[in-house]
Amino acid sequence: MKNQFYLKNFKSKWIKYDNYELREDAKGNIYIVPSENSSYTIYDPFEKSNDILFDLIDLGDAVLKKDSRDALYNKSILFAKNYGLLGLITSSVYNRDIVGEDNVLFSQNNIISSTLNLDSNVMKSDEYIKLFTPFAGEDDLYTREFDKHLTVVKAEDSPKFYGKKPLVLDIVFSKFYAERVDWILEYAKNISENLNQMIVYKNTNLTEAVEIMPDKFNPHKIGFTVAMFDRPQINWDFDSLQSAMDMIYAFAITDEDRILNRCNYCNKPFFAKTEREKYCCPSCRNCANVIKSRNKKKALEEKSEQDKLEDASQIIDKRIIEDVKEKSVDIQKYKGGDEDMKNEKRKQAIYEYKEKKTTGGVYKITNTETGKSLIKGEVDLQSMQNRFNFSVSVNSCLNIKLQKDWNKYGAKSFTFEILEETEMKPEMDRREFKKYLNELAKKYTEKMKPEELY
Repeated sequence: MKNQFYLKNFKSKWIKYDNYELREDAKGNIYIVPSENSSYTIYDPFEKSNDILFDLIDLGDAVLKKDSRDALYNKSILFAKNYGLLGLITSSVYNRDIVGEDNVLFSQNNIISSTLNLDSNVMKSDEYIKLFTPFAGEDDLYTREFDKHLTVVKAEDSPKFYGKKPLVLDIVFSKFYAERVDWILEYAKNISENLNQMIVYKNTNLTEAVEIMPDKFNPHKIGFTVAMFDRPQINWDFDSLQSAMDMIYAFAITDEDRILNRCNYCNKPFFAKTEREKYCCPSCRNCANVIKSRNKKKALEEKSEQDKLEDASQIIDKRIIEDVKEKSVDIQKYKGGDEDMKNEKRKQAIYEYKEKKTTGGVYKITNTETGKSLIKGEVDLQSMQNRFNFSVSVNSCLNIKLQKDWNKYGAKSFTFEILEETEMKPEMDRREFKKYLNELAKKYTEKMKPEELY
């Protein structure tokens, strides 16, 4: 991926196994646990900072999109194979050692305690450890005192730290350590939602700082040393992968050289060089341009069709006026020539048009093939019916809502029906009359099912 994010001066260590499986405990909870014959690898999460960040957000997006359970399980296992389990046993409590302590104190905004229905934020340490080792037998994993010091005994070959790190990491790095799938998915969803919120804030004119990742840094649990090889580097001593990923994400969204954003086409996260860069790759940009071009073409076609309808309406109105003129004048009364007769026709047509009472109402155009109808109010019902008849005769649809079925079934498949007629009251103007007719039409549409209407 272009413009990769890499914390090149940071170093750390975490464990991953080459194969994981799903197992169900006695309470029906689904866990991810290393397979029995799997082997481990120690790796540096910061060397994979770019991939681990985008895979984590992709997993969270799958939760937000409500992918199927099987799809989410498969994605979770693949994530564990690539990067290991999160180490939630350490990142969810304030305690540093856990092993050998009486109780654990849950940290703020942790994922675990909200799924346990606890009365307080304190839990017995032994019970807490069993949450993460539900499939370990008594001889598989246990603690014993040796030379006045506690040690973790594991019935398998995995890294031991011999007091150089908290004893609980001996458990985390073993094959018997497991994490519930819903815990992992919840963490990924939180990061994905956090990114979405951050993008919203970025496009908002905030008047003061908004805290979006509270209580993430616990200095008593995270140490570091500065080392020198070919250049100075910071070696971080994390007690969980979650803490490392929190730091990777925090540095990514605050990086001044890159902008963590989402693609306007595929919605996947990517690093942009400028605020104007909206697409993660040329392919997405091209696809977006094609859609934009199609939408523009469609809008032009709809406008062209609407213009045709307006032209047809003008032709119909002109024919109606001419028809009124012809029928309203007795030609035999005038002997002064054609011009005199035309002037008199015009005067009488204007007079009759002014004196004519406006009769409006509600009409229904029905598609006889599908049974669907268009119901509308109209100030001049006769004019509307003439427009419909003319539209049928020239096969030109008079309403954009009917256009698709008009093209499919043809003009002859539509009928015109007057549902109600009413005259405009003297105190009304045409705008008020139109509003009244629209309300009248609404009463008719409310009596019908939505699928019966255009």
